[in-house]
Amino acid sequence: MHDSDMRDRCCTLLLLIVAASFSPLIHAEPPLPRGIVANDTYDFGSVRQGAPVSHAFIIKNAGEGPLRITGAELSMPGMKVRVAPVEVPAQGEGAVTVELNTERVAGAIEGKVQIQWNDPTRSGASLTLKGYVVPRIAIEPMPAVFLSAFTAEPAERTLTIRNNEPRPLRITSVEHSARLSVSVADVEPGKVFILTARSVNGVPAGRYEESLTLVTDKPGGDRIDLPVHLWVKPDLYANPENVDFGTLRVEDVQRSDVTASLTQTFFLKRRGDAFRITAIVCDSSAVDVTQSPAGPSNSFQIDVRLRAEALRRGSLDAKIRVMTTDPAFPEVVIPLSGTLI
Repeated sequence: MHDSDMRDRCCTLLLLIVAASFSPLIHAEPPLPRGIVANDTYDFGSVRQGAPVSHAFIIKNAGEGPLRITGAELSMPGMKVRVAPVEVPAQGEGAVTVELNTERVAGAIEGKVQIQWNDPTRSGASLTLKGYVVPRIAIEPMPAVFLSAFTAEPAERTLTIRNNEPRPLRITSVEHSARLSVSVADVEPGKVFILTARSVNGVPAGRYEESLTLVTDKPGGDRIDLPVHLWVKPDLYANPENVDFGTLRVEDVQRSDVTASLTQTFFLKRRGDAFRITAIVCDSSAVDVTQSPAGPSNSFQIDVRLRAEALRRGSLDAKIRVMTTDPAFPEVVIPLSGTLI
């Protein structure tokens, strides 16, 4: 064998040895984590207000690298999260414990925790804690009074008040405005009450935002405040009382598929006999107004449509004047608002 052949073979062998030595370094990839949550929803059933709620969600790492919990986002106040360990080893398990303070919540609850981790195939997981918190004192159907009345035709609403605590409750008095008449009846002494709220005859037309207060013998919280939303309507009224197009973009209103956003509707109604609309006038040339029906009625649908070809950037503020045959309400004015950008 010639010396040159020997040298070539030695060089080739050396290259193969070097390549074999570095091949694992070139092709090897770092071990990756893989996060799994077998049960991502926990229903705690029904608990009394103030009772603690806690659940540990098990996190499994089915990968070959460590799984690190890097953050958590909570969907509602009163929730806390504890993670142990923060780094779950390969093929190991950890726990994300979610706690809920029920002191200030009531009714159906669904809280979510969005956790983030370093799994490159899945950025995180969503954990759900749900159930029902029984309030100490429940007010049904909701803790508010909504009344829609006429000046000469009062309206009435009833609420059921349930005491869910072992100690009996006594309602000693009710505080409210002169526009309301309120009574409370014991259905089940100390436990269930019926509150009846009625608007007073002769209250001037308008919207009133006020409240009523139940004074009780409950230690540490003897007052229960309920908002009252009272709308006293005139005998002929518009609903809604104004037309608002919000903010529109020029490029949108010129498209043929957005005609719905260019039309708003209100109703003109009268308590009692039918009346006629004799004319409808708007002080904006960019607005078309139509009514239905055309003849006498005690309820009219009035459609307000923006004319796309006449619109210009700026304010759409205007007034719609509806003339009627009702001598008490010969003209009803409806404000129109909006902005075109």
